[in-house]
Amino acid sequence: MAKLNLVGDIGGTNSRFGLVEPGSMTVTHIERLKNDDFASLEEVAAAYLERQGIAALGTAALDVAGIVTEDDFPLTNRDWMVRRAPLKAALKADRLIILNDFQALAMSLPYLDAADLIQIGGEAPDKPSVKLVLGPGTGLGMASLAPLPQGGWMALPGELGHVTLPVVTQEEFDLRAAMTEPGTVFESEFAITGGGLHLIYTTLARMAGRKPALETPEAILKAALAGSDADAVRTLDHFIIWLGRLAGDAAMMMQAQGGVYLAGGIAPSIVGELQKGPFRHVFEEKGRLDLRHVPLYVIMDEYPAFKGCAAALIS
Repeated sequence: MAKLNLVGDIGGTNSRFGLVEPGSMTVTHIERLKNDDFASLEEVAAAYLERQGIAALGTAALDVAGIVTEDDFPLTNRDWMVRRAPLKAALKADRLIILNDFQALAMSLPYLDAADLIQIGGEAPDKPSVKLVLGPGTGLGMASLAPLPQGGWMALPGELGHVTLPVVTQEEFDLRAAMTEPGTVFESEFAITGGGLHLIYTTLARMAGRKPALETPEAILKAALAGSDADAVRTLDHFIIWLGRLAGDAAMMMQAQGGVYLAGGIAPSIVGELQKGPFRHVFEEKGRLDLRHVPLYVIMDEYPAFKGCAAALIS
């Protein structure tokens, strides 16, 4: 009997795993494990296999939130090292594939169904064109998907979260200045992430001379959507505008005529605000260049990176 394959999506907060039959794209036995409960990537991966009663694997394809190299490398938002040899041994796998998390998301795009997506403006192109996926979560990732001349696609990971936050108005300049620690460059992911929601919120309250009433990004987002806290509402307004502006900048830089896809845990929870608010206008507002035809999508699939990992297994 052929060994099962493993797919894994390793973030800063959670690790998600599933099993795939050889030659299949269908992922089963999905579990989400809290990284705080484990000391290393090897430990959390081994724990999943033990829970599933798996003694050995064919191929393991994992995507990780970090800059992937052939040597040992750290996760971006977790104090774990990715070490290929110990990880392969812990998984008891014949083969190990490691992808950047947004590289895996990019590879998933051709496999997403219409039911997995909510479109916000623009028009789908009539021929294969560059696609872009980005999204805020624990960090802010990005990758492109480029069509190849002979058919198929190539995924190219990027690091959008580390570019400078794009501010335009005086209010935005003042807010960014208040959020910036002396001597540091304010990166986009300091604001356009779950932690960024908290930083924007506490800074707005402090600037107004108020003590922040809410303590977590989840509470801030819930209050903003309910309209029950004025600082939370303003926080989400800034968040959406900056996300739209950054998405437009990225689409312009990469000439992403095939569309921009928003991934991560935050975008699906605010899709209603993205549809009715200024998000689309801010995305398009690029002066002499016209982005009106570029489609925007929110990925609603709970585990889209698994599709990219599964694609890597059969490529």
